[in-house]
Amino acid sequence: MMRPSKTEKSERMPLPSTSKSFAAYSSRQESRDHVPGLWDHRDRLIILALTLLCAFTRLYRIGRANKAQWDESHFGKFGALYVNRTFYHDVHPPAAKLLVALSEVLAGHNGTFNFKGEYPPYVNYVFMRMFNAAFGITLAPLAYLTCRQLRMPVGFAAMAGLFVTMDNALCVISRFILLDAPLLAFTAFALMMLACFYRQRRQAFSAGWWRFLLMTGVSLGLVASAKWVGMFAVALVGAYTIYELYEMFCDTHVPVHVYLKHWAARIVALIVIPLSIYMLTFKIHFMVLNRYNNSANFMPMGFQTKLIGNPISQQPYDVETGSSIRLQSHVSGAGYLHSHTHQYPAGSMRQQVTGYGYADGNNLWNVQRRLAAENVDGTRGAMSEAIPGPIGHGDVIALHHNSTNTYLYADTGHEAPVSKQFKEVSAVKADSAEAARLNMLWVVEIVNPEKRMDDGHVHPLGTPLRLRSLMGNCVLMASGDRLDKNWGWGQAEIACSSSPDARTQTGSKYLWTVERHINKAQKSVNLGQYMSSSFLRDFAVLNRQMWLTNNALIPDHDKHNVLESDPLSWPFMIYPMRMVGWDDASIKYLEIGNPLLWWGSAVACLLFPVQVLYWLVCWRRRCLAWRANEFRSYIEGAAILWGGWFLHYAPFFAMGRVTYLHHFLPSLYFGILFMTYQVYFATSWYAPRSTRSVLVILSAAAVGVFWWFSPLTFGWDKPIKDLWGMEWVSSWPVYEDKLAI
Repeated sequence: MMRPSKTEKSERMPLPSTSKSFAAYSSRQESRDHVPGLWDHRDRLIILALTLLCAFTRLYRIGRANKAQWDESHFGKFGALYVNRTFYHDVHPPAAKLLVALSEVLAGHNGTFNFKGEYPPYVNYVFMRMFNAAFGITLAPLAYLTCRQLRMPVGFAAMAGLFVTMDNALCVISRFILLDAPLLAFTAFALMMLACFYRQRRQAFSAGWWRFLLMTGVSLGLVASAKWVGMFAVALVGAYTIYELYEMFCDTHVPVHVYLKHWAARIVALIVIPLSIYMLTFKIHFMVLNRYNNSANFMPMGFQTKLIGNPISQQPYDVETGSSIRLQSHVSGAGYLHSHTHQYPAGSMRQQVTGYGYADGNNLWNVQRRLAAENVDGTRGAMSEAIPGPIGHGDVIALHHNSTNTYLYADTGHEAPVSKQFKEVSAVKADSAEAARLNMLWVVEIVNPEKRMDDGHVHPLGTPLRLRSLMGNCVLMASGDRLDKNWGWGQAEIACSSSPDARTQTGSKYLWTVERHINKAQKSVNLGQYMSSSFLRDFAVLNRQMWLTNNALIPDHDKHNVLESDPLSWPFMIYPMRMVGWDDASIKYLEIGNPLLWWGSAVACLLFPVQVLYWLVCWRRRCLAWRANEFRSYIEGAAILWGGWFLHYAPFFAMGRVTYLHHFLPSLYFGILFMTYQVYFATSWYAPRSTRSVLVILSAAAVGVFWWFSPLTFGWDKPIKDLWGMEWVSSWPVYEDKLAI
């Protein structure tokens, strides 16, 4: 798309220079930019009309399905766990789920329904859905206001709001108890605040400039706290900020102290404020969820002991000879030190030692002290009877596996089954020849114990251990790999590292904690009084676990899943998603977008790089027809919208996790606004007299297509064959799932 020339070739101008910074001066030095869309009477009427129309599409027959639909079973359940204050683990940050919980509290839910099957009479699911839909309703007015800030006239800005209202996918995703509507609302809010801040760039450090800069930071904190997809909005604002700061850096007229002031303002507003909001949501998360659930097992022991009803606080205090212990690895997902009667298929072919994530009898080991710390340099008496008394730092122990009568054994003569750089760890029978060797002895090394447990002895929960083989001088570890499913049942690989660094490492894969201690000769004490808890540590551990859990959600390419789709198929909506069962008696919802808007925005966004490349060629040939500042007026708004589309879409190609069509919806929002932006400029350049016709035709087409597909948006309760003309593309799973095996 190129503006037609209105001058002779000799008069054509190159792209205007951008050397003069536009953001470094106060409002007293620059003329004030008008900020449209906020106080104008006509704008308010249009915002009201768009809001009412959007509310109708989001709320119409919203309570029709009286069963938990699609992911309502997940996020409604999480809300119920907030209500009854029970800890849980999920891959998403807490903000949007806290809003779901708020809707349940306002609806009077007592937290007992698990969101499976039909809603009971005491659960006001209609209100909960309406509460969630309110976030989806905000998209239309936010789209309008954003376009007005990007210098689009009233008609085209209103058409952008109408397009957002008339997209079936954006509509249907807002009609259930999900996280996507808050995510989309916060994304749209962040874009609007960025656009408002962009319009204030000529009044640096004015009240309006500060207001929109700070609100941009608030919006980033909200969107990042809803889902990690919100980080793409952070990336968009970050890219724009880098552009601004670079331009000021290149402007020699900007004083150094003013430039540094710009840096400080943006650090506070766009880093400190979003991070503070993000952390605050986790603080609220921890404060509300104060009851124990086994999903808290990966959290630090100090955190777990503070949870009401936890099973680990009351235990005997001193681990000693004769104690039975359950050792938990510090590696997330590795679980407990475990053994069973099955053998390795290669190597020593002895009994397997693995990491198992669930508590059972095969995780219990009996501790036997064989040498005191002061006698470790010699081996005399190492194979004698166990020495009574507490286990301390430097003592040599044997770990007897209770249920199979075997000892933990390090064999430096065989490689680990998966991680060949490490040595094999196995279990040998107590009456075998191997049990008389020093390979079954381990040196106890206490690493960074709790201050109130730092007495040189091993205690449950608060004294992390490193276990070093006395014979092989290797360190017991969870390698982070998984055993083969056919013979190792996918359990964690346990190995022994003989690297010199391993003997001094304090990394999680080398550390173990006594999570469970059984000793009938001792009384149990409250271990919580010895344990400390840190919000920053708990925050870091939970976010790391969220990352690991998210990355573990990988697709199974051997199976077809009707919900999954590939990012390559999203822009042209190759495979819409069935949100529910598809039998004749069920109410059927299809996450299908408005084809006019999806295909149009896809074409506009995919052709934009070609358009820019064409302009660059013309610029080099000195045949552009831009008037002074005309190019900047266009390209800055286009770059913000197209950049948002790209940054919310392209990263999914690099992700290994499973992907779904609704992951594309934030990108779609940017795409719809960018398409409208392109239509506006194309019309103003090529057919300014046809503006009204363009607005009427495109708006009517969007409304008509939305209406055509609305039965699958509002719910179709008849046999699907009775709904004619819904399969515009042969791959659409309207009448049958063509990819099902």
